[in-house]
Amino acid sequence: MVACGSLECLRTYDSSKVIRFWSLKYACMKWICHICVSIYVGYTVIIDKRYQEKDNIISSVHTKVKGVAQTDERIWDTAEYTIPMQGVGSFFVITNIIMTENQLQRRCPEYPVAKAICSSYKSCKKGSVDHQSNGIQTGRCVDYNATIKTCEVMAWCPVESKKTAPVPAVLKSSEDFTVLIKNNIHFPKFNYTIQNIPPNFNTSCTFNKITSPLCPVFRLGDILLAANENFSEVAVEGAIIGIEINWDCNLDKWFYHCSPKYGFRRLDDKTTSQYPGFNFRFAKYHKLNNGEEQRTLIKVYGIRFDVLVFGTAGRFDFFELVTYIGSMISYFGLAAFVIDHYISLCSCCSCCKSPVKEYHFRKKYETVLNPRQHPAYVLWLWVWEIRELCERNCRIQDP
Repeated sequence: MVACGSLECLRTYDSSKVIRFWSLKYACMKWICHICVSIYVGYTVIIDKRYQEKDNIISSVHTKVKGVAQTDERIWDTAEYTIPMQGVGSFFVITNIIMTENQLQRRCPEYPVAKAICSSYKSCKKGSVDHQSNGIQTGRCVDYNATIKTCEVMAWCPVESKKTAPVPAVLKSSEDFTVLIKNNIHFPKFNYTIQNIPPNFNTSCTFNKITSPLCPVFRLGDILLAANENFSEVAVEGAIIGIEINWDCNLDKWFYHCSPKYGFRRLDDKTTSQYPGFNFRFAKYHKLNNGEEQRTLIKVYGIRFDVLVFGTAGRFDFFELVTYIGSMISYFGLAAFVIDHYISLCSCCSCCKSPVKEYHFRKKYETVLNPRQHPAYVLWLWVWEIRELCERNCRIQDP
């Protein structure tokens, strides 16, 4: 920048110096860089829709499971095998079960785990409670069966048998159950609301990725098949399956598109050896004729389905387009940077010096001496001030 007074700087403009080379090689390098930048900008604008204003989704999910199954002991309907989950967008289907019936609060031998096995009263401590026990020890050692003695506990008796899940699963036929998923979404920035149930919804349809990709009714066996899982194997000890609903909405009138895409995958770790699958316990209580409370303890294995909804919506916005293009214009200066850097490196390298590169180096760069260390700079500054003073005097004396 040329030195000037404070007032002169307000009414002057300084531009950068440009050196033009008549070189086919450098011209090709320039146009290759420009074309690459143009392709990248065009790709992001069109494919990534960088001309749009974006908004995130707000979603609600409601599910209904349908189906009836029969076992040797009973008929299972929706009220029997579905349990409401406390999580948002989740539902649970029972596939396997262990029942301990007619439990009363009594004294009885503990199940023979390592800490409960005893040989005398000294092995049992009155009032002791273990996190794996079914009750509170009374301090007595009693017969569990003809061969094993365990500590007596005050608990719901008889205590639950720690046997493994039945194979095959009790409700293996739940593979044919279906679930209707109602998903309402809203984009607050655009005040736009839509649901996944189409206007011409056929209640007898079943989701198929090819023939019925928008049907909101899913067969449980098909869900696990799409998640690369075998339903009969998973039904024994349970699992956690994710149902993904992806909304990628284009709200522009000339290219409107807003419909869900469904995906399925297993969420829990099936390779773990400790506490595999998904299970929990609950009890059903009732009163006997004498007023005493009795219960049936039920340990259920099953599949928890988590409905995961995500997505974005976009609509054309002129300011978004201008802002993005403005930020991309600076990328066109990449060509000058690459070529100048290439010439500078070659100019400093003794093996690739040429007259063109040396000429560019002399024109592009100018060495400035430190005024505090070299007297030549002080002499040059005096000459420049004298020349400026002479030019001003000449303009004043010019008639």
